[in-house]
This record gives sequence, structure tokens and C-alpha cells, in this order.
Amino acid sequence: MKLTALFLALFSIAVATNAQVAPVDGTDCAKLFFNALQEKDAAALDQLLTADFTVISFNGQQISREQLKQAISEGLLVIESGMLSGTGTRNYRDVAVVTGLWSVRARLQNSSFQGDLSYMTVCVRAGGRWQVSAVQLTPVN
Repeated sequence: MKLTALFLALFSIAVATNAQVAPVDGTDCAKLFFNALQEKDAAALDQLLTADFTVISFNGQQISREQLKQAISEGLLVIESGMLSGTGTRNYRDVAVVTGLWSVRARLQNSSFQGDLSYMTVCVRAGGRWQVSAVQLTPVN
């Protein structure tokens, strides 16, 4: 009986953990992306990012999926805190364009940043699951 209870508890934890990485729509997908950045969760990013994912940073630099995952896993990019607000989503069948404001405090190597970034996230549904295809970040003055 104890073994069955232990199994059910572990199974529930596994399902809950898996549910956090399985977005239900484009808005949820974008939110999970920013959460994975803040939590330094390379495994979640691996699930959330399309193979051809790119992010355009606020200096105009294009960063690939592998570059972002490497920066997170090696601690080159650390999101100390972040809060999304003003989120809006436009849905086009299997594509969602999510926009909003991200108030963030972060470190990139030895440089610190604190401020508001306007973001646009393009999420796509393929094979029945939502993933992030592209992100653009622009500082708000």
C-alpha cells in the first residue's frame, strides 16, 4: 500500500512538472519562455524553442537557439527578476503573436541591465504542441 501511494505521489509530481512545459496556447507558451529564462531552465527551453528559433536582442544582434541555451546554462545570461505586463495575443490558427512589456533585471557577462523591454514573441503550433519560434526585445525609454 505504501509503495502504491509513493508511486502515485511521484507520478503526480512528474505530470505536474511536465504540464509546466506543455503550453496550452500561444500566450502560455510565451509566458513559459520568460519563466524558463528566469529559472535558468535549459531543459524547459529545449522543449519550448523551435529548431530554428532566434531572438533579436535590443542591440539588434540575432541569437540562435543554441547560443541562448549555452548562455543560460553557462551562467553568461542571468535573469535576476522579471515581470510581464500588458500581454496581448493575436491568434492566426497555428501562429500566435504575443506582445507586452517585460520589466527585467539581468546580467549579461559582466554588464547589468534593469529596465523595461517591449517584447514580441512568435509562437507556433506544430505536431499538436506550442513552441516559441522568434522573440524581439526593444528597450522602452
